[in-house]
Amino acid sequence: MLDPKFTYTPKIVNELSQIERLYGQLMTEELIPSLTLKLSQENQILATHYSTSIEGNPLSPKEVTNIVLNDKIPVTKSEKEVKNYFAVLNRIFILSKKNTPISNDLIKSLHHQLMEGIEEKDLGKFRNSPVFVGHKTKLEIVVKHNPPYHTEKEITKALSLLISWLYQNDDLHPLLKAGIFHHQFAYVHPFFDGNGRLARILTAYYLLIRQYEVVKFFILDDYYDIDRQLYSDKLHSADKKDETVWLEYFLEGIVYSLQAAMSRINEYKKSNFEEITGEKRVLVTTREEEVLNIVIDKKAVKTSDIQDVLSVSRQQAHALLSSLVKKGLLKKYGSTKKSYYKLQKTSKS
Repeated sequence: MLDPKFTYTPKIVNELSQIERLYGQLMTEELIPSLTLKLSQENQILATHYSTSIEGNPLSPKEVTNIVLNDKIPVTKSEKEVKNYFAVLNRIFILSKKNTPISNDLIKSLHHQLMEGIEEKDLGKFRNSPVFVGHKTKLEIVVKHNPPYHTEKEITKALSLLISWLYQNDDLHPLLKAGIFHHQFAYVHPFFDGNGRLARILTAYYLLIRQYEVVKFFILDDYYDIDRQLYSDKLHSADKKDETVWLEYFLEGIVYSLQAAMSRINEYKKSNFEEITGEKRVLVTTREEEVLNIVIDKKAVKTSDIQDVLSVSRQQAHALLSSLVKKGLLKKYGSTKKSYYKLQKTSKS
């Protein structure tokens, strides 16, 4: 069984406390659904931009937005990277609602979707030969990280042990588990390409299934993109079998992201104050908010989609959708069994 080593430094204890305070504050914010949806969609775009930018993708947030929201067919490698990443973010949201556990098969499936159209071979397949992380200079090859395993069998076993550790019952804080998992996955480096993006995707997914609304209200990748070299250095500092320095940085990044999220919410509330406090305020139940998030992910849904994702009866799914239509948040198209629902457009959207 994996036995990661780290020290509970004052910095780690303080950051955990700050995160719980900020996250608690974030969860008690009363937001109208349209604002919640706007934040969620913008965070998905920003997470896509920052995570791919860390790996050298040159597209700006505006260009990323045009690709993922305007249904533009990706042509270049950069465009395919962001289109795929955005699609995988949408997928892990749906998977988290079903509480689908992390497994080697899921990891391979997400990698296939992440790299489809970018890599021609080894999609969703663990490495079966050596690779290193580093760069070439005019004089030498600088190796920053040489993964410990170089066969598919070894990698499969290492990730199985990591997943078993992730799900074991213990008192370790889920945020610490998320940080250690992030490093250990990158350390194993199971694929030839896409490991960094997938490590961040899987970290976000683990936090989602542990009830942290990552992506919906805050993201992880913006902090890493501020200084990519520092992110890499801190991450690989844990290769020496001590996760402490990396965990301090990892938690510091979440504090930064939560503070940025609160700042954005406050800006939105100021700019749309009449909507927040006036007659346009619409209250929704927790279940209805889940439906709204599914709609924004899929863009259009049928009753059967809500049944499947939320594991409810057809009658319950229909009641949720009908309620949101009455509240002016969804619009129904068609009147037969083939009818579907989309977000109701507002004058400001």
